[in-house]
Amino acid sequence: MKTARASLLFLLVLMAGMAFAQTKSIDIGKLKYAWADVQQDGSIASGYELSLDATGITAEPIAFSNASLFVEGSNQGTGPITTGLGCGIPPYQTTCDMLWLGGPSFVLPSCTTLNAGQLTQNCISIALQLVSPTGKNFSFQLADGEQFCMKGITNIFLLAKQDALALDPRCGSDGFCAGASVPVILHSAPAKSCSR
Repeated sequence: MKTARASLLFLLVLMAGMAFAQTKSIDIGKLKYAWADVQQDGSIASGYELSLDATGITAEPIAFSNASLFVEGSNQGTGPITTGLGCGIPPYQTTCDMLWLGGPSFVLPSCTTLNAGQLTQNCISIALQLVSPTGKNFSFQLADGEQFCMKGITNIFLLAKQDALALDPRCGSDGFCAGASVPVILHSAPAKSCSR
């Protein structure tokens, strides 16, 4: 009898723990150093890509007041976007993919230089900052109905590998680039810190 009670008590404690289990993070996309190339005018350009998609993860697209990309001390923001179709910018109805260009005629610098006919990578990191609609922690509903409290500012870093001097999009002589990338992961904040 004592064993049965102990087993029942153990199951109740286990179920209570499961009921309070909160999602700690969600993966909503990818930040990518997509390519580097020599342009027709001889300048070097780099492409930085952000893909966002919370389909099947959240009940509705997640809204951000801004997504800013930081490259070598320069930054460029988007203004309001969402993880929805077209990044929430009508009339676009494709997945949320954004491309920033870096080089002499762009706001952001290129992560590549041309030395003696060879492309040389020189960025050790690229950063993305996602800001909530208010800049403060806020909550939204996950696809399973759970409320997820997100930090007001999320910073994502794409870093060079430990044994590498710089980020490298691994471009072949055929012009195809595999790209260096990192997932865009939102981490939860304490539920009581969120506005609804």
